[in-house]
Amino acid sequence: MRRARPWLIAAGVALAAIAVAVLLAPRPWAGHDRAGTPAPSATMSPRPTPQTEAQVAEHAQAALDEDLAECARSTAATPPERCGIRIPWGTEFSAVDSIRFRIEKLPVLSLEAEGSRFIASGGILVATVTGTGLDGSPRTENYRTDDWTVRGDVRRVDSGSAVDVAIW
Repeated sequence: MRRARPWLIAAGVALAAIAVAVLLAPRPWAGHDRAGTPAPSATMSPRPTPQTEAQVAEHAQAALDEDLAECARSTAATPPERCGIRIPWGTEFSAVDSIRFRIEKLPVLSLEAEGSRFIASGGILVATVTGTGLDGSPRTENYRTDDWTVRGDVRRVDSGSAVDVAIW
């Protein structure tokens, strides 16, 4: 029996070392993939985190830029509605055939205190009006504003990054 005791002690120490190694080793089923990269935690929320005021303003600016670019694509005989565009063509034209817009600088958006309204100013817009002058002859004029300003509402779409703007 005395000869078996050292072997039993050695086997017990080896089993203890293996148990410790197994407990300390990363396990793919316990939050890591085979490459050792942490897997998504079961406690992660599927809902996005609420946006900061700066993030809302950034997303609102992007949405406003898209809306204003769409306004500038219009070639109708009247300025598009809800784009903050007014043209004083009535003193030089008896009829307008088309208006083309060119944005030289987009207005910069700032949120009002409560964050549900905005004002965007400092834009530069050029409108080229083509039509019939007061004397009956064909006429083309450029109208330029160096302080294109628009106002409107900001609406957060869910708690994600989507933001809608509505220009007045």
